[in-house]
Amino acid sequence: MSTKYIAVLGTVSIQRYIFQSNRLKEIIGASDLAKHWFDGGLIQAIKQTVDTLDKNAWGTYKQNPSITQSDVKENTEADVRIIYIGGGNAALLCKDKNTAVQVVEKWSYEILKDAPGLRVSVGYGEVDNTYYEAYQKAWKQLNKCEEALPYGAELGKLPIVRSCSTTGLPASTIDREGNTSDFVSKEAARKSEQAGTKDKPGKAQEVIAEEFESVLKENQRFALDFNTELGGGDGHSYMAVVHADGNGMGDILKNAVKETDNDQFLHFIRRFSASVAMLSKNAFEKTLQHFQEMLSLSLKGLKEEDNVFPLRPIVYGGDDLTFVCDGRVGLHLTQHYLQEFTKDKILVGDEERNIDACAGVAIVHTKFPIAQAYSFAEELCANAKSEYRKSTNQAGSWMDFQIAQAGVTGSVDTIRNAQYRSLTGQQLHQRPYQVPEEWDVVVRILREFQSDEWPRSRAKSLMQVLTKGPAETKRFIKAAEWRKISLPTSDDDQTGWSGGDDKDCTTPYFDPLEIFDFYLKELSTKESQNDQEDEEDTA
Repeated sequence: MSTKYIAVLGTVSIQRYIFQSNRLKEIIGASDLAKHWFDGGLIQAIKQTVDTLDKNAWGTYKQNPSITQSDVKENTEADVRIIYIGGGNAALLCKDKNTAVQVVEKWSYEILKDAPGLRVSVGYGEVDNTYYEAYQKAWKQLNKCEEALPYGAELGKLPIVRSCSTTGLPASTIDREGNTSDFVSKEAARKSEQAGTKDKPGKAQEVIAEEFESVLKENQRFALDFNTELGGGDGHSYMAVVHADGNGMGDILKNAVKETDNDQFLHFIRRFSASVAMLSKNAFEKTLQHFQEMLSLSLKGLKEEDNVFPLRPIVYGGDDLTFVCDGRVGLHLTQHYLQEFTKDKILVGDEERNIDACAGVAIVHTKFPIAQAYSFAEELCANAKSEYRKSTNQAGSWMDFQIAQAGVTGSVDTIRNAQYRSLTGQQLHQRPYQVPEEWDVVVRILREFQSDEWPRSRAKSLMQVLTKGPAETKRFIKAAEWRKISLPTSDDDQTGWSGGDDKDCTTPYFDPLEIFDFYLKELSTKESQNDQEDEEDTA
């Protein structure tokens, strides 16, 4: 009797593949290709390889994660059974090793033809005893593959060959979109083809329009260009690159399935994966709907075209999310997403559980290298997760942000150590922030700075004074008091600084002042109205 095998499939350097180009349409195409080959493309490759495939069980969980184990119909004799697919990963239960290898060979061969540059890896686990043990073996092998050669080096090109303007690989065709022709590689050309154009939408645009049909208005599409459809013009051509990720998902899943029998393992891992994907999708969809409603307020300075929704989802489908939008709405939308993420519950074993997430927001110029911006967003998300782990009972959602100017180099920590200290040594920022508790305070302070009492010039003057330290800040505040101008209320003692003696204190005002131009006044005003309505409802 043949021994069953579990194959776990994953991607290698997926961030590099997606964000290699600074052209939004290539990023869109790359994201959709990666998504396709861990969904419909994978299923098609399996069907072309084996006689029987059971995908109905997984499909049932995707439609209804709460379904009971006894109500799931599954062909236990199928050559391949899908355990789960989603979030750039997949797990297959194969009748033997030969079947698993053949499926992977066919799948990877089709990827080489259709999505050049997309690197994938696989780990196998023999079912000696339990599915859980085999699954763990497969994951360990997958991790080893992801760290091994040849993924660390590119083959490159000969000196006499033209290079692609985005990937650096040998150019094989000409991209004639726009006013000038450009030599591009097969990888870049395939990504562009998948995205299509404004006039001729590609598969990527068709898929995402269908997935978010409930959000988009008739004939409306997501943004396709950083410069013309995301930046605001008039000196406000900034975009926000947002990366969010669920907290402790790996440990939650591991604890849910490690003490189960084989049938229960499949039940628990499927309902967990399906419920996480559903929660994340619903939270993002509600965030998009909220943005659509906010656009009806005619947000000043935001580029408006009747058929363009000024935001672009890049990565979505699992517990992580990446999107880009106008730089002045990124923080607000991230806060909204994190709060929506915590409202619903996922299924862990036989229980329902609330989860939370962390996010990083990199606000950069629309011409800023997107790969570096995404790297910042990832690092900021990691900072938020670090703060989450330090928190009591490791609970709550956290958010960190950074405004990166042109020419900035180094990590976020390097930038902050060099530029976010006062002349007398105090730390100027208080990020990351817990959402909504601490972040609500930041928005409230910002709202007061955006009032008539604090014109932009005066607010920026205070920001400059804060960089000089507590002593200069006290003098500024005293002069303001003579004009009957007071600081926004906070936990400090009206000195502008809090948290200890002069060396250890920080200021609650620098962060709100830094985002003064990157948080639309209409948004903070709307939030103030919502807060008042909530207070009235509570009363």
